[in-house]
Amino acid sequence: MSPRHCGAFLFLLTGTVSGAQGIEALGSQLSELDRGLFTCAGTSVNTQCQARGKPLEHLGLPVLGVTLEYRSELLNRTMVLFDEARFAQIEGSLTARFGAPEIQDEQLRSGMAGAIVNRVRVWRRDRDIAMLEQFYGKITRSALRYLTSDDFRELMRARDAVRVRGTRDL
Repeated sequence: MSPRHCGAFLFLLTGTVSGAQGIEALGSQLSELDRGLFTCAGTSVNTQCQARGKPLEHLGLPVLGVTLEYRSELLNRTMVLFDEARFAQIEGSLTARFGAPEIQDEQLRSGMAGAIVNRVRVWRRDRDIAMLEQFYGKITRSALRYLTSDDFRELMRARDAVRVRGTRDL
């Protein structure tokens, strides 16, 4: 993965290539990460870093958490967690910047809530993707992911593999 193509997309979202509001640009080097802001664990091939307790914002909104996934010392996936109540606001902000998203809604099973629709929105820019999903892990959290098209295909294959009769568990 080339750092050249990844930074431009995130630049459009955050206003700077690296470190804006605590979000690193895709393609950034692990060695450049501020370890005062993130705790990292993993191998030399795959490393996952979590934001420490410092409050962060992204797209002008408070975030619940940030996870950075590095492969071979380069950032290849970023996930930003928001309160689910912010989903429409985030979708509106991204749509204003990038136009209408692809809609890839899916059915989820969520314990006592039963079957629900998970609204999934995808914006593509060259080889970079921003993916917003309404429910992530629980019905109170939404996730915004930044990843390359190759990583997006990998993520979607993994999600499809766990569907039972077209429905995924939350």
